[in-house]
Amino acid sequence: MTEYHQKTRKGGFEMKDRYTMIFPNYTIGVEAYEKIREVCPRYGKSVVVIGGRKGIEAAQEKMVRAVEGVGLEFTGFIHAGGQSSDENIERISEDSAVQEADMIFAVGGGKAIDTAKAVAHRQNKPYFTFPTVAGSCAAAASIATIYTPDGKFQDYLYSTIPPVHVFLCSRIMAQAPVEYLLRGIGDTMAKYYEAAIASRGRKLQHRDGMGIALSRMCLDPLYAYGEQAVADNRRHVVSPAFEEVILAIVMTSGLVSNFAAPEFNGHIAHQLFVELADLPASEQCRQHGGLVAYGILLLLLCDGQEEEFKRFYAFCQSIGLPTCREETCASEEDIQRVFRATEKKQDVRIMPYKVTQDMLHEAAKKIEAYHSEQK
Repeated sequence: MTEYHQKTRKGGFEMKDRYTMIFPNYTIGVEAYEKIREVCPRYGKSVVVIGGRKGIEAAQEKMVRAVEGVGLEFTGFIHAGGQSSDENIERISEDSAVQEADMIFAVGGGKAIDTAKAVAHRQNKPYFTFPTVAGSCAAAASIATIYTPDGKFQDYLYSTIPPVHVFLCSRIMAQAPVEYLLRGIGDTMAKYYEAAIASRGRKLQHRDGMGIALSRMCLDPLYAYGEQAVADNRRHVVSPAFEEVILAIVMTSGLVSNFAAPEFNGHIAHQLFVELADLPASEQCRQHGGLVAYGILLLLLCDGQEEEFKRFYAFCQSIGLPTCREETCASEEDIQRVFRATEKKQDVRIMPYKVTQDMLHEAAKKIEAYHSEQK
C-alpha cells in the first residue's frame, strides 16, 4: 500500500504528491519456517506471536524449533480473539508481551493476521506473517479488514507497510480444511475480473497499471492448477499444484491489493460478501469466497461476457464453489437487498457503465436459467 492510496481516498491526487512502495519478501515450502533464523534476527531479539488458537497450535512447535540458537526469544503467544475488531486490536496492543517485543509474528487465517497487522501498525513494530490457511491475501496485503465484535463487516484499515516477510509453510497449509482454499480461490479470481473491467478504457498511472497487469496472475494459475490443488488439499497432500495456488491466493493477490487502488478490486463481485456477511444466515453463507464466486458470475453477465461466464461456471462446478443463488444460502430477499445497495455504492461507480438493479436482476435470472440447463 502507499501514501498515495490514502490521499486519493481523501480528495484526489496532486502532482506534487509522491509515494513509496514497499513489498513483502516470501518463502514457500514444507520447511519454510527454517528461514526464520536467516530473516528475522536483524530486526531484534524478542518476538510476540499473535494469532488464532488453531493457527498457533499448528505453527508453534515449528516456530520454537526454528529460532533455537539464533538469539530470538518469545515474549508471549497471544490469541487474537476471533474477530479483527477495534476492541481486540486495542486489547492486544496494551498487552505487556506486545510492548516488550521487538517484532510481531502474525499467525493463522485472515482475521487473526489482520488483527496482528493492525497491532503492528499501532505499535510501529516490524511484523512477519505465517498463514496457516490459504483463504485470503491478508498475509501479504497492507490492507486489513475490520469487523465488529459480533463479526459484521465494519471498515478497511489502510496502511503504508506490508509484512517484512511471508512464511508459507505448505505442509501446515495443506492440513487446513479445503473450505479455506475454496474461499481463497473465489476471492483471488475476483481480483482479476473486477480489476480488468473497472480499468477498461482508463489511462492508468504506473502503480494502478502494475496492479491491473499483475492481476492476470490471479486468474491463469487458478484455472491451470485449481482443480488439482483442491483435490490435493482434500487429501492433505502438498503438491506443486497446491503450492502454485497458494502463491496466487496469498502473494499475487496481496501484491495486487498493495499496488492497485482499492476501488479496482472491490465492486460487484465483492458486494455480495459485504452486504450479506452480517445476515443471520448459515455459516456457509458467511464464506467469503463462495459469495464472491457468485458475485463473479453476476459480474461477467452484467459485462456481457457469456463465454467467460460459462468457463468460470464450469470451474466453480468442478471444485465446489456456488453456481446458483441457493448454493450461497442467500434468499431471494437477501439478493434483492444486495442489488439495491450495490446500485448506490461508490465503489461500483468506477465501472465503465452504470450498474442498475435491473441489470443485476437480469444477470441473476440468467444464472438460474443456465444452472437449470446444466442439471
